[in-house]
Amino acid sequence: MKTKMIKNKTMKIKFVTLFTLTTILMFNFNPVFSQKNGNNLLKKMDNTMFAIKDKTADIKMVLTNLSNRKEKIKLATIIQKDANKKIFRYTYPKVDSGIATLSLPNNEIYLYLPLFKKPKKITSIAEGNTFNQSDFSVEDMATKKYSEKYLATLTGSNDSAYILKLTPKSPDTQYSYLTLFLNKKFFYPEKFEFYNLKGRKVKESVFHFIKIDGYWVSDKVSMINLKKKHSTSIIMTNIKINQGLKDTLFTVDNLAGK
Repeated sequence: MKTKMIKNKTMKIKFVTLFTLTTILMFNFNPVFSQKNGNNLLKKMDNTMFAIKDKTADIKMVLTNLSNRKEKIKLATIIQKDANKKIFRYTYPKVDSGIATLSLPNNEIYLYLPLFKKPKKITSIAEGNTFNQSDFSVEDMATKKYSEKYLATLTGSNDSAYILKLTPKSPDTQYSYLTLFLNKKFFYPEKFEFYNLKGRKVKESVFHFIKIDGYWVSDKVSMINLKKKHSTSIIMTNIKINQGLKDTLFTVDNLAGK
């Protein structure tokens, strides 16, 4: 009798274990489940990254040749409102001073070069170009919610992060997909990996966040170009948030300093 009870108990444990494993495997390999979870996680990241209403900051951009460790320094300012309005303006060195970009809703991006004295709208083809000799492209610098640009699939996790595959919704892009490492606890991005149209990893970006007035705000992001062996770090200081910036700041005329 005792042997029979032990046998039944063992069979029950095996059944529960098998059921649990089967459930995990179904969730992990069911593409509909993975994409639904992935998209939900991406929206949570957007909610974290764009929780503040607006932001201004001073920027130090450090461009580094990883082969010989030589550095170049550029300075700039940034003003941003919501998830889709931003002006990035260089202030140093003198040769770059005044160069600026304006990001607007509907993926509109304008570039201002003081030499030509007139802002120019950037086409989708030009978005793949490097942003003023940095390792960021114009596309990388554009401001828009990630859930509006990508479909996300949950592909795995590690101790600190969910791992998501981001597939662009638009064909007008230089990337076939991105891999996102999303912090499990606070839902901000830890790292992105960028894959070109041939599926080869070409760049990596690493984020650092700090808390300001109860909000998670990125104060540093570094982009590494694996092919060129070159990196660009954007370091933000004097960060101010939720100041009530007006929409009238984010116009083509203001980009030109008028």
